[in-house]
Amino acid sequence: MGRFNNYLSYIISIILFGLLLVLLTRNRLISVFVYQQIRNELILCDGNYEQTIMEDVFPQMIDTSYLENYEKFFDHDRNGNIITENDSENTATSTDSNIATATEAYKKKVDEICTELQQSTSDETKEDVVDVVSNSDITPIIYDYKNLCDFDFLVNNCYVVDSTTNIKEEELDVEKLLGMDMTIDLNTEDYKILIYHTHGSETFADSREGVTEDTVIGIGDELQKQLWEKYKIKAYHDRNVYDMVDGVLDRSYAYTLSGEAVDKILEEYPTIEVIIDLHRDGVREDVRLVKTIYGKPTAQIMFLNGVSRTNLNGDIDYLYNPHKIENLSFSLKMHLAGKEKYGELMRRIYIRGYSFNLDKMPRATLVEVGAQTNTVEEAKNAMKPLAYILNEVLRDK
Repeated sequence: MGRFNNYLSYIISIILFGLLLVLLTRNRLISVFVYQQIRNELILCDGNYEQTIMEDVFPQMIDTSYLENYEKFFDHDRNGNIITENDSENTATSTDSNIATATEAYKKKVDEICTELQQSTSDETKEDVVDVVSNSDITPIIYDYKNLCDFDFLVNNCYVVDSTTNIKEEELDVEKLLGMDMTIDLNTEDYKILIYHTHGSETFADSREGVTEDTVIGIGDELQKQLWEKYKIKAYHDRNVYDMVDGVLDRSYAYTLSGEAVDKILEEYPTIEVIIDLHRDGVREDVRLVKTIYGKPTAQIMFLNGVSRTNLNGDIDYLYNPHKIENLSFSLKMHLAGKEKYGELMRRIYIRGYSFNLDKMPRATLVEVGAQTNTVEEAKNAMKPLAYILNEVLRDK
């Protein structure tokens, strides 16, 4: 009888130990699973808030003893998505009612926090928060100032110089270019920016024939909208076409016609301080100038400068531009601001030999948005980054 009691005590001890082990293991698995769900959810929030949210929310819901060792159970891919080492274990526990309860609790709390964060930020920041998981093409690029001061580094990384012209080292004095003040007073409702199109007939891969909204003019409409709605910058948009004369395409004489129109607009609206000639580029049919920005396919952006010089003729006196250095400053500042925010969305600044009406004003630039192989949607999506870049430089943020 005594032996039987010993066996019974032994069996009970094993059972109790087993139950204790199950409970401990169960707690660990629940902690790991719920943490995985929270990380998946919070990957949509700005990384600056993630640690604070985890510290505030996670301890209130479940045992966090395994939190500090979560790296042993999880790894992350390059986009921040969690990869589990034991998917079957997590799948098996995912149907548990306790996990469902904990998951519901954390979702409610996280939704409250994310909503509060989004309400306290600007529209641009909210998109950064919501779409961060989709920004696979955004890798900010910030150049070291000392490197930028090296002429060869600057040209090789920030410029493409057309074979018909050249750029002088004194024209790309970074200290001088970046030291120029490109800010303007934006605290008024007067027109501050002129958007026009020397080649207003330029279209895109899926443009509908005869539909103005599907040309670069429609892209200008979107830029005007973004500038006003997001930054309260009032832009005048000239929607006239200058590269069609009596039904015949003429893109060379178009600069003369558009230049005359710009003069009249500036005379009528003397508060304008920025001029943007909005184009789309022409490339080989197998070239696609597109990146994914905030989860949307977006046409790449390129600024163009004319230096009124060709290798054949040297400096062109009749195309003299008194604002050439200011133009170079304006485009470089915008290019670097775009690189810092959107990375490879920005193509290198193109240097060509003529003036392209940039002599009209110090803050004048020609912008190429994508090319004929881009879609209308991709080009319009690029207006949000372009508006951001303009606001950054004009406010010196």
